[in-house]
Order: sequence, then C-alpha cells, then structure tokens
Amino acid sequence: MENKKEKKHLLFKIFSCLIIISVLLYLYARYLNPYGLKIKEIPIYNDNLNETYNGFKIAHFSDLHYDRTIDEAKLKTIIKELNDLNSDVVIFTGDLFDHKPSSSEVKLLTKYLTQINAKLAKFAIIGDYDTKYLDNYQEILTNSNFILLDNSSKLIYNKSTIPLNFIGLTNTNNLDELYNNDYFNITLMHKPDLVKDVYNTTLAFAGHSLGGQIKIPFYGGIRKIDGAKTYIDSFYQVNDIALYISNGLGTQDYSVRFLNTPSLTLYRLYSS
Repeated sequence: MENKKEKKHLLFKIFSCLIIISVLLYLYARYLNPYGLKIKEIPIYNDNLNETYNGFKIAHFSDLHYDRTIDEAKLKTIIKELNDLNSDVVIFTGDLFDHKPSSSEVKLLTKYLTQINAKLAKFAIIGDYDTKYLDNYQEILTNSNFILLDNSSKLIYNKSTIPLNFIGLTNTNNLDELYNNDYFNITLMHKPDLVKDVYNTTLAFAGHSLGGQIKIPFYGGIRKIDGAKTYIDSFYQVNDIALYISNGLGTQDYSVRFLNTPSLTLYRLYSS
C-alpha cells in the first residue's frame, strides 16, 4: 500500500514538474525571446571584390511584421542600433507588416524608416506579405527615402569608377536583363529558396525564414515555410553564391520565438 502511495506521489511530482517547465518555456518563447535584439557582425571575403570596397559596410534587417511583437518602443531601439552601425548601405529584405496598416501606422512607419541613415543608399525589396498591401508599402518606402528594387537593379559607387550592382528580386523572371558579367553583383531576395534559380551573382541576402522561428539545440530551426523550406539558417554556399539569411526582427503567424533572438546584421566586405 505504501509503495502505491509513493508511486502516485512520484508521478504527481513528475507531472507537476513537466507542467511548470512547459509553462516556463512558453513564457520564454512568448514574452522574452521575441523581445530581445542581437547585433551580428560578419566579415565577407571575396577575390572578385575591388579593393576600393575593403571595409564596405552593409546593414541588413528583415521581417519587421510591425504590431505583432514589434511596437513603437522596439522600433525606436532598432533604428538607433541600425544608425549606430554607420553603414554605407542599408538593406531591408521585406515583410514590413502582416496586416493592412492604418493611416496612423503608415505615418509612424514612415517617420521611423526615414530616420534610418546610410552613407550611400537604402534598398528594400517586396516580401510576400508586402504584396497584399503593396500601395501602402510603396508609399511608406518612397516617403522614407528607400529605393525599392522590384526586379530591378541599381549601381553604387564608392570612391571608385567600379560599381557594386544591387539587384532586387521579386521573382525570377527576366534574370538576364538584371545581371551583368562586368559587375560585382549583389542580389536581394525575400524568399531564400529563390537562390536555386539565380546565377551570375556573388552575394545574396534574404529574409523570410525567421531562422525557423523555433530552434532546437543541435537541430536548428524547425519551422519551414513556403519559400524557405531548403534554406532557413544564417548562411549557405550555393554553388558560387554566398547566401546570407536574416533571422528577422518580428514574428510571423505565431507571436513566439525560441532560442532565436531577433537580430540586425552588419556585413563588412573585403577583397581577399
């Protein structure tokens, strides 16, 4: 009889511990991890880069999904951290919001995105959520002095007659018109899986995957969404293309992150 009581008591303790652990993990994933911010710095070396671009800085942010886990206070912090990087170029790889923004949100986002500083240019591309409210997205970016690359390209010069060619992909139509063999091509795409169809580019930057949103130790991100089923982590070498993926700032569909802190990334380019 005593053994049965002891077993029941042990099972109750185990069950209680599991409940407590589950609640703590949920609280961490819902109320702690999504509200952090990590600044990552990554050097990129490439033999094809002209030496005048040594130390050239590109700041990358993505997937804001404003008003889910990003509010005005968090946005202020993000803008400050971005400006502290003192970048030559700032790139945004899509998904500014995941709902139709109100007129007040349009004004607020315009106000803060205008405050982002870059020495040479601010580029943005269209994310899958942005296409749903494209007029609002284009209005905000245009009034914030971003250059929207919608299957288009822009040359950037830095103390040199040799440019960097920034290409923004909305889809992979008419690629031949966007790429030039004479330039150092840098491709911006929202969905990283598009890289399979890209060629003649040296660097590619993407978002969308949110790093899998929920990460498991020794396994990585577990949430694979359309457009980020193959490539979801921070870096891949895809043939001759170095693909760098932002794990984003906000959350998508579910307001949770686990072992996956929102981040901004600063890349420094160097000729090898």
